[in-house]
Amino acid sequence: MKFTTSPIIVALFTFTLANCPGIFAAPSPVPVAERLSVRVPTPGDCVSLFKFTRGVYHGTQDQSCVNLVENCRFTVADNNITDIWGVKSCVAAATCQGVTPLIEMVQCTQNETGSNVTVPDASQTESLDYNIYASIVGDCAWQEGGCPITQQNYIDFVYGTLSDIATSTWPDVNNVITNWWDYITQWTATGETVPYLNFNDWLHYSNSQ
Repeated sequence: MKFTTSPIIVALFTFTLANCPGIFAAPSPVPVAERLSVRVPTPGDCVSLFKFTRGVYHGTQDQSCVNLVENCRFTVADNNITDIWGVKSCVAAATCQGVTPLIEMVQCTQNETGSNVTVPDASQTESLDYNIYASIVGDCAWQEGGCPITQQNYIDFVYGTLSDIATSTWPDVNNVITNWWDYITQWTATGETVPYLNFNDWLHYSNSQ
């Protein structure tokens, strides 16, 4: 028996190919979740960090900064936290210790305590918790456009956070300004104040140490 192809069927098939190419296309690949970059320091690096670097920023050692670092790293490690900028003492510690060594110390501590999570490298950390930012600048954070951090906001934030962790030592305010705050404003290049986005960028990309 001889079969013939109807012109109508041919036309319909041609129309389908032209207008619905996805019907016969290969399936799209399943997206693969991006792996966070974590370079946990070696045990030797960790020993060196805690012995020579903890509390030292731009050549100046400060015990109150050590207290912030200690509170930060154990809060993160003991609670299996990966969102380091959601911890108030960590945000404050980053400004007096430097972002890079602080994250390395936290990674060392998580590894030592057997934590099942690890804080990623700075560029892949989550954004600064806006509630923490609001606690620095005040209610104007919730107004349209927000408001930037002033020098006095920053000083109050540092001393307030130290009070929260019941510190036994306090920093010299001149060191807070010239060795901590001024380095942030120099990097952000936003004048005498620092908006949220620029401070968030500093936490992610300044490689401060």
